[in-house]
Order: sequence, then structure tokens, then C-alpha cells
Amino acid sequence: MAQEINSIMPQTKQSDADRICETKTENFKYEYWMASLYKISDNRRRQACHLAGNAEQMYALSADQLRRLHFFSDEEIRYIVESRKTFDAEREWSLFQDRGIRFLPYTHADYPEKLRPIYDPPFAIYVKGRLPDESAKSIAVVGARACSEYGRSVARMLGRVLAEQGAQVISGMAAGIDSASHAGALSVNGDTFAVLGSGCDICYPKSSCNIYHNILAGGGGIISELAPGTRPLPQFFPRRNRIISALSDTVVVVEAKTRSGSLITADQALEQGKDVYAVPGRFTDTLSAGCNHLIEQGAGILADLDNFLKNTGIVPERKIKDSNVKINIELPLEKEEYLVYSNLDFNPKFINSIIEETGLDLLTVLSALDSLKKSIWCRKRFKIIIVKKCKGAAVSGSRRLCRRAAL
Repeated sequence: MAQEINSIMPQTKQSDADRICETKTENFKYEYWMASLYKISDNRRRQACHLAGNAEQMYALSADQLRRLHFFSDEEIRYIVESRKTFDAEREWSLFQDRGIRFLPYTHADYPEKLRPIYDPPFAIYVKGRLPDESAKSIAVVGARACSEYGRSVARMLGRVLAEQGAQVISGMAAGIDSASHAGALSVNGDTFAVLGSGCDICYPKSSCNIYHNILAGGGGIISELAPGTRPLPQFFPRRNRIISALSDTVVVVEAKTRSGSLITADQALEQGKDVYAVPGRFTDTLSAGCNHLIEQGAGILADLDNFLKNTGIVPERKIKDSNVKINIELPLEKEEYLVYSNLDFNPKFINSIIEETGLDLLTVLSALDSLKKSIWCRKRFKIIIVKKCKGAAVSGSRRLCRRAAL
């Protein structure tokens, strides 16, 4: 095999056993082509690059030379040959360089070290902004898209507190828990990074576009293994989850159903040797089923923020007492308003239930709810469902309201 390979291509001297492709600047256009061959797995692309010597030599091999490698199937050979007919390496690379996106193939010096040891690491990644600092603590906060108001508040609080303590918050920018964790970090000008299931130049979902732009404006980064312009497809999201867990030191699942992408992230984190924590919930809540299952399987329980910060090494033990999140608010409400507010919780509630449980008449309840909504103490959803909003956190003796996003 070695003699046959030597007979069809020039020798390439490798200076490092782990080096698969040369990463000279002039060769990036060919690695960019290799990265576009999605029908061939990341591992096989790296192996092929190793066999050929570098990506440029792979690009130059004819169908007959590819066949003589005894590595590719006939279908893969046809796929490679056809790709070169439509992919002008010089032109495509020139167009890419105008996008303001970094292209980091597997052997680039800036390719994240945390990605290298995982199973099937990306052949290359694309980055807008910057990559996480691998010398700093990184925590992934993930969970359900259709989360509860409670889950959203927990995710936002986690993002904020972690960022305040200097940790980097990593998530997938999906609606719900992901976006709330990013928003929490951004609220205190913290470092947060999003790993997308689309090209890093595409904001998905549209509801997260403000977060997308604020991450970049705040000095964070948008990361993807998919080429710019790639639209989000269902099959891309499970694969991107392995990158979220790999870039993180610890993964926290806030809310998840029993069959959830967040559990895929947790499984991949465990395979990568990372710690996994779950926020416990009521066993009757569908959105808590996945977290409770993780806890049954041995995941850490995130029921005390101070203990979590200590166990993950984010805050030295002597500083834990300074990081307590205190709730101490006097509600400036009238008697009827307070009675109605006390009847609400983080789960949706119908107006007729409020009337039955408070004993107030319809007009009084409607008037109280109208005042509460104006004071941002609750929100109305779907015209007839009322949801309690989060309480404020006492900061330096003053009251601060914490606005929540809608369900």
C-alpha cells in the first residue's frame, strides 16, 4: 500500500505524528474545498488528507489515482470528482475571505484543543468573532426550546452569575433556555459563545437575532462546522451538540423532555469526560422529566448555586458567601393586586381559576391584572393565560426588577 501511494504522489514529510494536513496559508483554499465534502465523514477526510500528503494534492488527484489509494468507495470517488467541477478553489477561497469569517481546519494552530480528542472532531470550523479562551472556565447551559417561565429565569440567572464570576457561557442560541443563558451573560457584559446548526453567518432562529448581534458586539463568538450560507436542517443540530459539550468544562441541563437534544449534549459530554449537572424539577412536569432522568443516572444536582460554583471551581470556597443571589422585595401593590399576584405562579393559569381561588369578582381580577401587567409583575399569554413574572434581585440595598422573556 505504502509503495503504491508513493508511486502516485510526491512525498510529504510530517513533522508531527498528529499532523494530518499541512496548514500553510496558501493551502487553505484546498482545505476549504475538503471541508465542503460533507458526504464524507470528518474522520475519513482527515485520513484521506494524510494519505495524499495535504489537501492540495488531494485536489489534484484524478479518479484513477483516487481509486489506486484503495481508500474511497466508487460513489465517494464520483462525489469528489464532481465536486471539483463545480468548486473553483481559487475563486471560492477568494470569495470566502471577503466574508469576515475565520476558517480553522483541524491542523490550524488556532483550532480549539478541546475539540481535538473527541470522537469525530470537525474537519474544520468557521468562526465569527472569537473563540472561547481555553484557559478560562467554560460552562454550557442548555435546555428546552419551549421552556417554562421558571426554566427561563433559571437559565438567565445562571448565565448572569457565571459571567459575573468570569466563566464563559456556551450554548446553541436556540429559543428558550439557550437564548436565556446567552442573555443572562450579556446582561453583565460577560463572555458568551453560540454554536450553531447552520452557517455562522445565518441567524437562526430569527427570534435570537438580537442575541446573535449582541454576542458579536460584546466580544463573544459564533461558531459552526458548517460552511457559510448553510441553512439549518434537523440533522445538523445533534452533531453541533458534540461541539457545545467539547468546548465546555461542565454542561448544565436546565429543562428537558425525555427525548431531547439537550440529553444528546449531556450524553456526549459524559463520553468526553465532562461533568454534567441537571436542575431538578417536579416529577409531574414534562419539562423536568429529562433532568430528573439525568439525576437518576448520576448527574450532579444543581439545587444550590453556591455549591455548584464551588464544585466547578469557578469561585474559590472562601468567596462563595459573596455570590449569594438574594431575593428581598417589598411589592408596591394594593390589597386586591397582591391577592391576585400571590395566586399566580410560573405556570400558565386561566382567569377563571384566579377568580375561583381568590374569591374576587371578574372586574376586580381584570383590573388587578391590568395593573400588574403595567407594572411588569405578570404577563398575559394567548389572551386568556396569565403567567407570573420573575421577582427582582436586591442589589446594594435597592430593588431591581428582572424582566423575563415570554414563554
